[in-house]
Amino acid sequence: MKKKIFFFLPNFKSGGAGKSIYNLCKYLNKRKYDLFIISLGKNSYKRQLKKYCIKIFELDVKKTFFAFSYIIKILKANSSKNTLFISNINYANVLTIFFLKILNSYKVALIERTPLAELDISYNVKDYIKKKVIKYLMFFFYKKADLVISNSKYGCETLSKFTNSHGEFVYPLLDNKIKYKKKKTNKRFIKILTIGRLSEEKKIDLIIDTLKDTKDINFKFIILGEGPLETKLINKIGHDNSKIKILKYSKKREKFFLKNSDLYVNSSDFEGFPNSVVDAINYSVPVIATKSHGGIYEILGYGKNGFLFAQNNKSQLKSLITSYFKNKSIFQKKALLAHKNLKKFSPRESINKFERLIDKII
Repeated sequence: MKKKIFFFLPNFKSGGAGKSIYNLCKYLNKRKYDLFIISLGKNSYKRQLKKYCIKIFELDVKKTFFAFSYIIKILKANSSKNTLFISNINYANVLTIFFLKILNSYKVALIERTPLAELDISYNVKDYIKKKVIKYLMFFFYKKADLVISNSKYGCETLSKFTNSHGEFVYPLLDNKIKYKKKKTNKRFIKILTIGRLSEEKKIDLIIDTLKDTKDINFKFIILGEGPLETKLINKIGHDNSKIKILKYSKKREKFFLKNSDLYVNSSDFEGFPNSVVDAINYSVPVIATKSHGGIYEILGYGKNGFLFAQNNKSQLKSLITSYFKNKSIFQKKALLAHKNLKKFSPRESINKFERLIDKII
C-alpha cells in the first residue's frame, strides 16, 4: 500500500514556499507515495501539479485557524495508517501541532523556511507582538512534531537549539541544469535586477534610495514582484523616473530579465533559502546580497561566490554597485564560482534525503 503525504501551505502562490513544495511533489516517487496538497484559496501550480496525479484541495477559507475543521474531514476521508501531514510556514505549523497532534494523533512534520532571527525583527507594534507570540508558541509546540525540517544548515542548527526538537535540513530542489555563460556587458549602463514580494522585510526601498543617490553610473533597475508596499515604492521611485521600474512577476518576465541582467541585488533583512538568488546564479548573474541570517551564506560561500553587505548599510551597497564597472572580471569570476557551488545542492540528493526522513516516520 502506498504511503500518503498531505502538504499544507495556506498561501500557495508562485513565491519561494509554493515553488519548493511544487518541486518536491514533482520529484517524489509516485510509486511509493500518494500526494495531496491543501491550500486556502487558489493554488497557483494547480495545472502543473495535476499532470503528476496529485490531488488538490482549495479551501474556501480566509483564516488558517478556521481551516482545520475542513482539514480533519479531508484526512478522515483520505488518510490511512501510513499517513504524514506536512505543514509549512511557522503560524500554520503551530496550529497544525495543536489540531492534528495534540487534539488528534496524526503523524506531523513541519517545514520551517525562515531563520529564527526573523522573529526578532519587527516593523511595527502589531508585528512585534505577533512575532513574540509565534516565537513562544514555536518553543512549546515544535518539540511535539515527529520531524522538523529546515531548508538550510544554519536554520536547522538554530531551530534545533531553540525548540529542543529533532531537526534536519533538506536543501530546496533547484533547477541547476543551466550551463554557465559569461555575460556580455553593456559599456554604457548596468542592468540591475531584484525579484521578490514588495514587503517591509525585503528592503527594496534601500536599493531604490541607494541608486537614486548614485550619480556617477548609468543604470536600469527592474523590480519584479507584487505586495503591500507597491504604491509606496512607486511613489518613492517617482512617476517620471525611467531608470527604475516595478513590473508584476511572471515566469516569462523572470526568465527574460535573468537572461539580460548584469547584476542581481538581494537586500532582505532575513531569508531562508532564497530561490531568486539561486535563479540569478543559474543564469550566471553576479549577486550582491545582505549579510542576512539563513541560507544566503551557504549559497554564496560566505562571500567567496558573491558580494555581501551589512544590513541597511546604504554606503556599502553603493560602493559594491559602483565598483562593478571597475571590476567586471572579479564579478564574473565570482558568478562562475557561485555557479559551480550550485552542484552541492543536488536535486537528487535532496529528494533522496527527504524520502529517507519521511520513511522513518511512516
